[in-house]
Amino acid sequence: MRNKDDLMRYLNHLRTDDESLTEAELERLTQTVLKRTGLKKASRKRKSNRARLIWSRVLVSGAACAVFLVGMNGINPAFAEGVPFLGDVFAYINGLSKTPLRSEQLTEYAQPAQLQAESGPEAMADGVPKVAAARQDAVAEQPYTLTLSQVYCDELYLRVGLVLTASDDSLAGFDALTIDPPLLYEDTTEAEANTLYGGVTLNGESVGSDLLPYFRKQDDHTFFCEMDYSLADYTGSTQDMQASLTLSYLVGVTAGDGAVGSEEQTPLEGSYGLNFTVSADTSLTRVGQVEGGEQSGVRLSSVKVTPGETQTEYVVTESWPVDVTPALRVYAVVDGEWTKLQPASGKKRQDDAQSCTVYTDYFDAVPEGVTELRVQLLDKNAAEEVILAEWTVTLP
Repeated sequence: MRNKDDLMRYLNHLRTDDESLTEAELERLTQTVLKRTGLKKASRKRKSNRARLIWSRVLVSGAACAVFLVGMNGINPAFAEGVPFLGDVFAYINGLSKTPLRSEQLTEYAQPAQLQAESGPEAMADGVPKVAAARQDAVAEQPYTLTLSQVYCDELYLRVGLVLTASDDSLAGFDALTIDPPLLYEDTTEAEANTLYGGVTLNGESVGSDLLPYFRKQDDHTFFCEMDYSLADYTGSTQDMQASLTLSYLVGVTAGDGAVGSEEQTPLEGSYGLNFTVSADTSLTRVGQVEGGEQSGVRLSSVKVTPGETQTEYVVTESWPVDVTPALRVYAVVDGEWTKLQPASGKKRQDDAQSCTVYTDYFDAVPEGVTELRVQLLDKNAAEEVILAEWTVTLP
């Protein structure tokens, strides 16, 4: 086993492009950590996070990050000061270099929950496959504790923060936790598939997640996960929604040598059911006023900004050439500077009645206080940058 001091010495000399902490930043970080942990100042050790990409099976083409805190000579002070010690899942996930939807405001507006998952067949959502129910029935006591820690819901998304903890060291050897559901068959219903892959039911209606459940490691006993559910296709009421979420077929992930496909998965016992009530808060939604009109057969029809994410919608009334693939780019204008919002997901649909194609895209949340956006439509297949259309959006 590698000597701890040798490991820390090796990590401390890793090359990094980050600037070293100033004395003032180090002192501020130290005081913040001590205040949150209730410890006395004994040393000037620094901690940081390094993200490592882990491939997640099925439905996920991108990567997720497993974080582990180590001492090194260059870190991000703003993130380090925001590392949660009390189950603040959204702050923890938001600090990672890769997240589905990034929002620095999410923690402020999320509601604390602290609801522990139930076990036993009665905890399973309606429509759960019999094979999953049988597996849960075989486990009399759940080996781990799954807690719904935080909930955030606006008219665009439902987002839940989950914490999975172990009372022993049985999870210490894993870099992350995810699910590895069984293969789907032709007679598998949509509700069954939704349950198997971490979807939620809202008033009995299935709503799939943007990604598979993926628990990032904070320490040997604690793993955090954020689940994002788009409400774009949800048809029910968004007030007093009866939500049900089931997680089964959990596996522990060991990173291997870092190459795609080198990860190892170890099945974990237990299935967990969460049932809760949630209502969407639409009071903080800001609807932008678009300037620019229709350009080249394209109209930016809607921009909605919430504390959790940004939704854009544009309408194409003319046919694209076969070699053109449109892609939207959004900038928040902060102190006169353009700050790019990272895209998260998108879809398109045909509107036969209006003879047009409607594109809906989601981006990171607009920073609080920003009142101007710049939106550009590009051809991402072009060898050189080609801007097809550009609009200015004013936010209230």
